[in-house]
Amino acid sequence: MCARMHGKAADFVFNAVALEDELNDITLNFDVPEAEITSFADVGQNFLAGKVGTKVDISGFYDPAAAQGDATIFAALGGAAVTWDFEPDGSAGYDGYAFPTSYSIKCPVNGPVTYSASMRHNGGAAAGDGALPTRS
Repeated sequence: MCARMHGKAADFVFNAVALEDELNDITLNFDVPEAEITSFADVGQNFLAGKVGTKVDISGFYDPAAAQGDATIFAALGGAAVTWDFEPDGSAGYDGYAFPTSYSIKCPVNGPVTYSASMRHNGGAAAGDGALPTRS
């Protein structure tokens, strides 16, 4: 039997700050680019899996208070990778080190102020160690 869970149980922490109370979407992406290794003697194309890349995309409601999403993500722009932890079910998930690659604040005149950010994973046990996220 397959267990079902709801996204409201998710936890997301970036640089030791819990952000799940202001987030409305968290997406963890694993990409595996392919490299063509076809030789002239091959009849069809041949490919090899490349290195895994990991990216986290989040979006939520803007909160300018200290120790919330805006302050935490803004402080990390252009800096070294910091810790992140994502638990889709609130207890088990993935973690590692990442740095923000984009951060946007959207302010419609007829709606709530929101933000979105993308973060690139770059270490498992330490920033820049080349390891995949830890899955626990």
